[in-house]
Amino acid sequence: MCFLLLIYLLLSADVADVSTEDVDCQVYNHLYVCLANGGALHGVAFEDVNAVQTIEDIELHLENLGIVDIARNAFAEVTNSSALYVRDNRLPFLGRHYFAALDQLTYLDLRNNTISDVEEAAFARLANLETLLLDHNNISVLRPGVWKGLTELHELYITNNRLVLRRNVFKGLRQLETLVLDSNDIAEIPIGVFNGLPHIDLLYLSRNRISSLHPDVFRGLGEINELDLGRNRLKAIPAGIFRHMKSLNSLWLNGNQLTVLEPDVFLGLDNLLFLFLNNNELRHVDMAAFARMRNVTVDPGFKIRGSLVEDLGRLHGRYQCSSAAYQLPYDCAEVDS
Repeated sequence: MCFLLLIYLLLSADVADVSTEDVDCQVYNHLYVCLANGGALHGVAFEDVNAVQTIEDIELHLENLGIVDIARNAFAEVTNSSALYVRDNRLPFLGRHYFAALDQLTYLDLRNNTISDVEEAAFARLANLETLLLDHNNISVLRPGVWKGLTELHELYITNNRLVLRRNVFKGLRQLETLVLDSNDIAEIPIGVFNGLPHIDLLYLSRNRISSLHPDVFRGLGEINELDLGRNRLKAIPAGIFRHMKSLNSLWLNGNQLTVLEPDVFLGLDNLLFLFLNNNELRHVDMAAFARMRNVTVDPGFKIRGSLVEDLGRLHGRYQCSSAAYQLPYDCAEVDS
């Protein structure tokens, strides 16, 4: 039976005549959307098929409909869509059949659901997908084959979940450039977490509970430009941890519990442009840490004898520092050798 004919029958028939479990079809965002009383999405069709035949980017907006499940072939009539927005619903699970018909998708927004489980190969048919948003869900564990098929994914956002990082958890996403993992309550970054991600450009890990880092945890991220480790619980930075990051230009270490900067803490970051150190507890700083950074701007900076240091690379020796306020420069005095 033609999908549009089914919509017609469901809309025109008396409730008593409808035998396909109580399904309600309504026009929503220029779409025919059929939902069961329990919240299962049964079907989607274009309100005006002719109007979308000449549109290059076709977006499906299904936000805030109370969707809890997606029936097989629910998207069979809209297979040429390029973007799908299913945020602000109540999906607890992602099944492998959910998006199988949408092989032209480049953008998938699943934010603000209750997703706790993603079936293996749930995105297997989405070979053209470039951006995936899973923010504000309940994801803690990702199955080994969850990324199967995502050969063109460039951006992955999984903030505000309960994600536990494991070795090789992102393996298979070889084209990934942006990985955002803020606010996941992450306490540990195991060695090998970033295996198979040679093209990462932006990596964000702020607002977690990371208290220590292994010196080799970022090995393989040679193309990275921005790294955000702000608002964690770091007490120290291992020597040489950034040695492979020759392209890094922005590093956030603000809002941690750093007390000491040793001479080789920023080894390898010769091209760094922006370094954020505000809201730490810096007490002892060896200015040799900045010796090779010719163009870096440090926020909030360092004051010596009441004057803000303009060129940190020219300073030598160890300094004892204190912080008067969150945004004010650290006040430092050289320690006699």
